[in-house]
Amino acid sequence: MNATQLQNQIIRPPSSPRETFQRGLFGAVVLLLTIAGAELLFLGSGYFDSLTLHPFWVVIVIAAMQNGVAVGVATSVAAALLVGLPDRFVNEGAAVYAARAAVLPLQWFVVALIVGFYRQKELEEVNDLQADVVRLTGISNSLANEVERMDGMLEALESKAVSRPASEPETAPKEHLFQSALPELAALAGSHGTDLPHTFENAALALLDGPVALVLSAQGRGEFVIGTTPENGTDVTMLAQLISKNLPSHNGASYTMVLKDLGIPHDGALRVARQFPKSEKDMTALMIFYATDRACADAAAASIEILSELSRIAIDRLSRELEMAESPQTGTWDRE
Repeated sequence: MNATQLQNQIIRPPSSPRETFQRGLFGAVVLLLTIAGAELLFLGSGYFDSLTLHPFWVVIVIAAMQNGVAVGVATSVAAALLVGLPDRFVNEGAAVYAARAAVLPLQWFVVALIVGFYRQKELEEVNDLQADVVRLTGISNSLANEVERMDGMLEALESKAVSRPASEPETAPKEHLFQSALPELAALAGSHGTDLPHTFENAALALLDGPVALVLSAQGRGEFVIGTTPENGTDVTMLAQLISKNLPSHNGASYTMVLKDLGIPHDGALRVARQFPKSEKDMTALMIFYATDRACADAAAASIEILSELSRIAIDRLSRELEMAESPQTGTWDRE
């Protein structure tokens, strides 16, 4: 099943409490009006008062059982208004008449409360389960889309390799490099939890000849660095801040920057790419490749962009895992 087919099977999110109340009350009122109209048209006014159980009992109990306490109580009030006040007997005191008139509406109200509260807890549990199903369905769709994108990337690489002219030397560096690094790239895209630093370093080593660092940063949660850094003593987090100030806002594209242009008193250049993971709206993932000069940095463009995209997939998966587990460590970058 591809992502499009999976999206067609998304379960509809549960209705809001207000929509549920309005729909349930409307249905109950329609039933009450139907019963009251049938009495006037076919049985005569006051016929239901002679019965042991008034037919409104059925509507009130059903409303409370289906929609909970709020709809049940509102239905009992509507039923009391439709029934109206009974006829007053001759010489009947006001207190006695009021008590007799209040007996049936009070019974409806009490039963609606009891049945409604009993049912309310079950409805809340059902709504929570529906919300979890919708959330997990969204996660499944996201994973399916990522798998589809990865398949497309692999097919494109394989197509290029197959369509390469026979006269072309076997030393096509990029295609051969990507093909040889497919196991490490797949391991990075499918990494879980604490495997991310290890799989990232292996994929970076397979694709690039030089230090590569991945800087994850989120508002209020600091920064987390994985990968390798150069031996010139440059602070990675400080460098990431300088890069972010001078980097265009495009997601996934890579750019070359010279260290001295950033105010860093060292020779060399950088090839950088920035990603905004989908699962964390306030998080950025900055990929930094340290090259000896601008030409080497430019030559690493394709490798950096692929490595950056697969790292984003892994970070999204890790964020979803932490969210589902509801770990108390979700507010920190410490994965140990």
